Amino acid sequence: DSRVHFAAIPAQVIERYVASGEPFGKAGAYAIQSGIAAWVERIEGSYSGIMGLPLFETAQLLKQAGVRF
Repeated sequence: DSRVHFAAIPAQVIERYVASGEPFGKAGAYAIQSGIAAWVERIEGSYSGIMGLPLFETAQLLKQAGVRF
């Protein structure tokens, strides 16, 4: 379970962001590594999970399954 907390984003910034086309095709309508990240106040949970594949959690599952890497 991960949560991303954004600061208040002015309406004109949101309008420019939407007009750029960047939020389309993304889960949650943003990419944590994109320009909108300048408005992220804090993250709770797994950063890699927010980016896509939760690497730490995946590594733990692989270890439990006996996979050596």
